Amino acid sequence: MLMLGAGPVYYAYGNYALAFAQSFNADRATINIGYTMVLLLGNLGSAPVGMMAERWPIKGVALLGVLGTAAGFALVSTASSILQVLLVFSTLIALADICIGTVVTNILVSHWFERRRGLAIGLSVIGTAVAAVIFPPLTDILFSRFGWRATFLIYAVLMLVLIPPIWFLARLPDNIAEHERLPLALRRPGGPPISLSEMFRSPAFWIVTLTIGAMIGANTGTMVSIVAFAVSRGFSSLEGSALLSVIGATSVAGKLVFGIAADRLSPVIALRIGLALMASGLIVLATGLLYPMLLGGAMLFGFGLGAMLPVWGGIVAKIFGLGSYGRALGWTRAAMAPISMVCPIFAGLISDATGDYAPVWMMFAALLALSFALTFAAPGWWRPGHASTEI
Repeated sequence: MLMLGAGPVYYAYGNYALAFAQSFNADRATINIGYTMVLLLGNLGSAPVGMMAERWPIKGVALLGVLGTAAGFALVSTASSILQVLLVFSTLIALADICIGTVVTNILVSHWFERRRGLAIGLSVIGTAVAAVIFPPLTDILFSRFGWRATFLIYAVLMLVLIPPIWFLARLPDNIAEHERLPLALRRPGGPPISLSEMFRSPAFWIVTLTIGAMIGANTGTMVSIVAFAVSRGFSSLEGSALLSVIGATSVAGKLVFGIAADRLSPVIALRIGLALMASGLIVLATGLLYPMLLGGAMLFGFGLGAMLPVWGGIVAKIFGLGSYGRALGWTRAAMAPISMVCPIFAGLISDATGDYAPVWMMFAALLALSFALTFAAPGWWRPGHASTEI
């Protein structure tokens, strides 16, 4: 689900951007609107989907995403203007992020694993890393052999492969242990799970939202820009796609390492290391001139990025429990919408204005540095007992 939901939608968008610019004579900022709208609707749609998944069969939610995204790819292949492309990405294709993205998959995995939940999430989200490795070069090859319209039809058919496994395998356990439903520190005798108003008043909710949101924003802004960045430095689009693949490949190792760290160490330590590595990688990209330096920056960025999903999924389960997991995960994702929305647009605007991507990378590095500092703002915010006291 994560590989096919992320690969053709997100990681190949840098390739799409070049094709759309040539076919429709559109500027970079306009083209990035489609990517931004997928992010925005994915963020905003995560809250209702997270709450829906607590009440309805989760396979129905996932199947809706598969069918909608496949239909969207088929429609893009027939588009005659950039406006039509943006409209489809802003509606049907956005269902990939909403219904088969990390909120739904984290709900599935977190309900089946407890002691090694961080590692289980880290293993599952390797799908997104595999997507980053495979789809940029694959899309470049398909474009050169069949054209971008036929490539979108191929991806529409590929999405339908998910229907059988989702239909037969996507379900939640029949019973959840009481200690897993809600952490002891937040449990009220005979009371319901944590309410939305209590969740919004918790400092943990906002620190998770802002720090993970910064990682997502830096990632999405980088994904949509790095192919064009490589071309602007005199390298080929295939070499730019290779930088995306390096980010995906190193994030595989990061997901495993940070998944284990989230289980065995403090999850906030894993979060801080991930933020620091991502910022360091962006600085290397901004200052590097030779291709090996760009590869090094991509490796640092990708390894740090590996912390994002395991830490996010594990820390939300620890603080808010499985009884409130869907809504907590969904609402943190929804609250990240402003960051995810502006980062790709700013990347396009800054690169159009300056003709260079170095200011873009430095802006993202500064955002991650501020998020790193935020994790020290409320000591102990990641502990359930502290969250309960604050509430």
